[in-house]
Amino acid sequence: MIGNTENEQKLYGETWNKAFDGYFSDPRIAAPLVRAVVDAVEASSLSVIADLGGGTGFLLSEIAGSLGPGNAARLVCVDEAAAQLDDCPDGIETLDCTVESVERSQLTADGGPLTLCMRSVLHYFGEAGLRPRLAHLRSVLEPGEYFVHQSICLEDERDRETANLLYLRMDTGKWYPSVDGLTGALELEGFRVVSIAPVKPLDLTQAELEERYGIGHDRMEEIRHELESLPRSNALIEQGDGFTIRLGYKVMTCIATRTHEGNEETQAGRLGQR
Repeated sequence: MIGNTENEQKLYGETWNKAFDGYFSDPRIAAPLVRAVVDAVEASSLSVIADLGGGTGFLLSEIAGSLGPGNAARLVCVDEAAAQLDDCPDGIETLDCTVESVERSQLTADGGPLTLCMRSVLHYFGEAGLRPRLAHLRSVLEPGEYFVHQSICLEDERDRETANLLYLRMDTGKWYPSVDGLTGALELEGFRVVSIAPVKPLDLTQAELEERYGIGHDRMEEIRHELESLPRSNALIEQGDGFTIRLGYKVMTCIATRTHEGNEETQAGRLGQR
């Protein structure tokens, strides 16, 4: 299990689709990530596209619609929640497996090209677990293959400190890096980041956090007062009856590196900075 999710309320199916004002089921919000995955697939030829932590297959469905009928890429939704995988639509294969244990042979048995995508998962690994998990993901890919992910990473240090203190006090095990810190970790573990694109931030209210993590209102008020004592942060939106935390996302397109540099340079040039 990644992170400390024992107290985290699990949201499945329609409940998940409606949570957080439908953030994770809105095609417009998903569009930058979908476009980045499609660009990667088009730059690297037909492939298996595996969505790690893919839930109900929403993202893969959006990708399939953008690829068009002439693209024969296999779509594989990887998740450890069978209740989520059961809701995947026809045409999407499912794999009941944790992100940190998935192996290449489970995704592309014939050794064909593979593209990995991921949405809002890396923060579950925590600060100590980030680089080891990135190293594992790198081991799944061959040089020149793509890893495209949408991850919470914050540009302003005060915003990052505020968000991390909140999630520490809620005892979630989640941790958010800076944009530069995440880019550096990816590069240290064998990826080249070839493009970074902004995505609409996720706003979570105090009431939503209390429900999601099973935290009593009085305890959350204590956390709130501690957050408000920090230097002013744009991530913390103070309101009369609580607060909202704003979590910034980036879509990063990454190429597995360290061998066959010439081939990687060619593919990166084809993808460009779109």
